[in-house]
Amino acid sequence: MRCPVCERAELVEKVQNYPYRECGLDNVILAGITVRACPECGSLVPQIPKMEALHDCIAHALVKKEERLTPAEIVFLRKSLGWSGTDFAENLQCDKSQVSKWENGRVPMSKQNELLFREIIVGGKKITDYRRTDAARKEGNKVVSLFVKIDEAKRRWTDEWRDAA
Repeated sequence: MRCPVCERAELVEKVQNYPYRECGLDNVILAGITVRACPECGSLVPQIPKMEALHDCIAHALVKKEERLTPAEIVFLRKSLGWSGTDFAENLQCDKSQVSKWENGRVPMSKQNELLFREIIVGGKKITDYRRTDAARKEGNKVVSLFVKIDEAKRRWTDEWRDAA
């Protein structure tokens, strides 16, 4: 295969560590992957298998780290869920400008929001199954009961909210 950048030389294949900056994070190294290098211009073409699984692995490693999330990590995690900035704001019940401040490092994300965000990542919730714009929006003292019952045929629990009347 010829170099896609300079087109002057054949790429040389070797196994090495690769700094995976394309993910938006400066500190991710892919250990022992096949990388094709151009001997003329130095361009590198990594062979990255199972990209979605790789991004899930990075996301779960970020969730488990003891330090607070950096702005770049917040962006990476938001994108791993498939969320736009607007989706992120809606799902964390905050303003879009707040999300922008977190992602640009102007304001740190509160610990409460960060812990919630980490829990969402752990749950693997994608935008299609997490959007709950009606959750926790209503004010008032209406009494409702949660009925939880076992569905013997399906061998699983089901739930239903009912008025207490």
